[in-house]
Amino acid sequence: MSNLKNSIEIESKKCSNEINIDAPVVQCIGRANSVQDYLRIIDTTFRDICPSNRNCELWYRGQPQASFNLIPRIARSPLNPKDEILFLSKFKSLAIPDVQFLPSFPIPNGPAAYWHWLFQMQHYGVPTRLMDWSRDAFVGLFFAVTQAAADVGNDAAVWVLNPVILNEAFSFHSFVNPGYIPNVDEPVVDLYFGPNAQILGTTKPAAVIGPMNNPRIVAQRGTFTVFPRIEDVTPLNLFTDASNYLLKICIAAESIDSIKRQLTRYGITRFALFPDLCNIAEEISLQLIQEGQIPSA
Repeated sequence: MSNLKNSIEIESKKCSNEINIDAPVVQCIGRANSVQDYLRIIDTTFRDICPSNRNCELWYRGQPQASFNLIPRIARSPLNPKDEILFLSKFKSLAIPDVQFLPSFPIPNGPAAYWHWLFQMQHYGVPTRLMDWSRDAFVGLFFAVTQAAADVGNDAAVWVLNPVILNEAFSFHSFVNPGYIPNVDEPVVDLYFGPNAQILGTTKPAAVIGPMNNPRIVAQRGTFTVFPRIEDVTPLNLFTDASNYLLKICIAAESIDSIKRQLTRYGITRFALFPDLCNIAEEISLQLIQEGQIPSA
């Protein structure tokens, strides 16, 4: 561990400044009334967080209200990330009788076990420092509109992240270029974000790859940001350099239902993204309605 720690820079580097405006991301860059609008906005603004002199990967996260900040569940009041040990302890004790049925069983030993338990918690809805993203723009849009309540009148949102530029704040290994996206099984992730992190002063989250250990994460092309285990967590969109790596697309409240129908026509359904038995009933009803065998609700 000491050799690994010495092989990386202890001081985090400032994110590269590819955009002239350094400001928190609060406003939407566009407002989509259809799937086509949404894709057009992504294509139009691609260059804003994808510098032309490098390859680019984008991640997407849908949220039911455009006003919501990007902050993990365990950091939302009245909780804070230091409560993680309590949730982890309770989850382990209650999950042990069913451990053989967990998607990633057997859970590995050593430091990797901590992260695999944390991802199990995230999978089953227990608050963690993890935040879900997807490499698929349609997945981000699906979660935005399916979680939103159209009758409330609030726009939903899809956040668009450049994970490579975000990760230029970290030096995970001395032998890779800035912006490397590590797998959580790499010990270096523990140095910055583990329960006993050895690199102190980390405030910014990092983009990481989690264990592809269940059909849902594969279907959703799931990726993650992990936030530091500190009491006062800053939402990702409120960092002063957020506009370098983050954009927000508003999804018009009055068009949420029609966008849901569009996504269904394109095959983006709940069963497609949650391919397990608990969603089969909904998929059966949807197919019979589409085939004209039963009336729609």
